[in-house]
Amino acid sequence: MNNIKNSTGLTIRTAKISDADKIEEIMKSSMKSLGQGYYNEKQIQSSCKYVCVPDKQIIEDGTYYVVEDENGVMIGCGGWSFRNTLYAGPQKQLIEDNMLEPKKDTARVRAMFVLPSISGRGIGSLILKTSEQAAKKYGFKKGALGATQSGLAFYKAKSWIVVKEEIATLPDGIKIEVTQMEKEL
Repeated sequence: MNNIKNSTGLTIRTAKISDADKIEEIMKSSMKSLGQGYYNEKQIQSSCKYVCVPDKQIIEDGTYYVVEDENGVMIGCGGWSFRNTLYAGPQKQLIEDNMLEPKKDTARVRAMFVLPSISGRGIGSLILKTSEQAAKKYGFKKGALGATQSGLAFYKAKSWIVVKEEIATLPDGIKIEVTQMEKEL
C-alpha cells in the first residue's frame, strides 16, 4: 500500500517494524484513557502489558497500518490479518499463527487504537475501512474481530455483529471481557 492522503490531511500507510515503539505508545495511551469506565485499573494495567503490544508478524505481513496527521505525527494504528490469531496476547501468537484460507475462513481485524485526544474524528473509521477493503481484495468474504468493551459501540456502528461475549484470561490471571464480532465484507 502506498501512502494515501485523504481530504482531511490524514495519511494512512502500511506500518514498518521501525514504527513498533510508537505503535505501542498509542496502544497503551488509548487503553489507559479510553478503557476507563469499561475496565478496572488492574485490567487496564494488565491489558497494557499483554494486549497493547504490537504484533510484529502482521506488520511484517504488510497488513497493519498507521495513520499520521498533516505534520507526520502518528495518531492511530490497526489492521487485519490472514493469520488465525483473533486478538493480541503472547500465548495466542505462538499457538494460532497458521494461515487462513480466504474461501472458507474469516479475515481478522486486529489491534485498532487511536490517540485518546483525537478519538471520534474518523481515524478509526479510516483504518477499519482500509482493513476491510484490503481483506476483501485478498479474497476474504467475512471478517472477525475481538472487540474491547471500549470499542464495542464503534464496531456496532460500523455494522459488525456480536457473535459472543467471552472472558479472556491474560498471562497474569487478570480477566477481561472481549466481544467476538463478525461482518460480511
